[in-house]
Parts: sequence; structure tokens; C-alpha cells
Amino acid sequence: MIPYRLYLVFLGLVLALPIFSQTYIGLKGGVNQSKANFIFDINPSTIISSSDLLGYHFSVPLEIELNEMVNFLPEVAIISEGTIFSAQIKEEQRTYNNTITYLKFPIMGKLKLLKKKYYEFGIVGGVVPAVALDVSSFYFTSLDWSRTVDLPLDFADAGIKRFDLAVSFGLNTEKAIAKGLKIMLDVRYNLGMINIGKHTNLTNTTESFSLTVGLLTPLFNKQKIVRL
Repeated sequence: MIPYRLYLVFLGLVLALPIFSQTYIGLKGGVNQSKANFIFDINPSTIISSSDLLGYHFSVPLEIELNEMVNFLPEVAIISEGTIFSAQIKEEQRTYNNTITYLKFPIMGKLKLLKKKYYEFGIVGGVVPAVALDVSSFYFTSLDWSRTVDLPLDFADAGIKRFDLAVSFGLNTEKAIAKGLKIMLDVRYNLGMINIGKHTNLTNTTESFSLTVGLLTPLFNKQKIVRL
């Protein structure tokens, strides 16, 4: 677990940087395709197949210009991840949909590879601390595809600790669309760790791809035009 003092230091830096730098704030949303291999009360020998879960990504990003080539990209995000798998239970085949909802704090940096007056393109990378907010599961059977069964499930039942840490990297592009406004597109690959705490000492990994679109506006009106 990361000591709370480090969170306070990071929060202080995030609050102080916009005073000295050109800073943007915005809203961002998109989809998150993930596979998280947490499975509860299911014998592995009964599992037939597994596939990715299509979830969501909503966030409030900041973009802080450190210099002409590097930006700092902290973010607060609500993201869903999980997995879909099929299992043979007695005489029926069940398809489970397992989902974890996270509050994530991506701490990213951006290196600008291409920089024009109204357009820029770069690579991003960093770490993503996260706290799990909710875990849920439902299934449907091959005998009745229209009927879903919700399972009473919490973190203790699933054997999942609530803290998660991931690394993330990807591509980012931005374009000025009006005075002071920028539109951004992010594509990221995320590799994280789910701590399995109840039934085993193992730590499972999760992986996901996210595609998001956002709109940014200056936090302070230091400049009348967009400077890319």
C-alpha cells in the first residue's frame, strides 16, 4: 500500500503546477476492453472459455505543459474492467459476466513527437493507482439466454483486495478546434494487478485497451490563443 504521505505530496505538486504552467482541464469518455482473470467458487476444470469485457471510461483529465516537448497528465477516472467466461455447471452451461468498477488516478507523462501550431501527436506513459469501488457478477444459461441471474457478491466473496496498481502507455493526439479549446484522442494499453487475498496468495494480472475522446479548456486564461 502506498503511504498516505506520498498521496499528499503528489496532491500538493498537482495543485502547485498549474500556477506556473499552461494548464488545461476537461472531460473525457470512451470504451475500455479488458480481461481480468478473477474467478470465484468455480472449479477451473469446469471453465470452457473466456473472453474480453467491454466496459466504460469516464474521467476528468488535467494537462500541464512542463516545457515545449513534455506534458504532465494527471487524471481522475471511473473505469469498469472484468471478464466474461463460460463454465459447465452440472447439466447446464453458464456464461458469467464479472465486473470491477474502479476509481483510478492515472499519473501520466507525454512526450510530443510531432508539434504544429494547432496540432500535436505524442506518446504517453505512467502508473495508475486505483481503488476498487464495486464488484458484481451475473450469468445466463444456454437453456434460457433471455434470463440473467444476479449473484450476491462482495469483495470478501470474490477474494479481492481493493487496491490495484497498473502501468499504462499509449498514443495521444490533440487538435485546436476553437479559441482556447482542444479536442484529444487517447489510445492506451494498461497492465495491472488484482490482489487476490481470501483464497490464495497469488496476484492476478489484468490487461485492457482503452479508447477515449476528450475536450480540454484552459484552467486559467493566461493566453488568448491555444499554444501547442
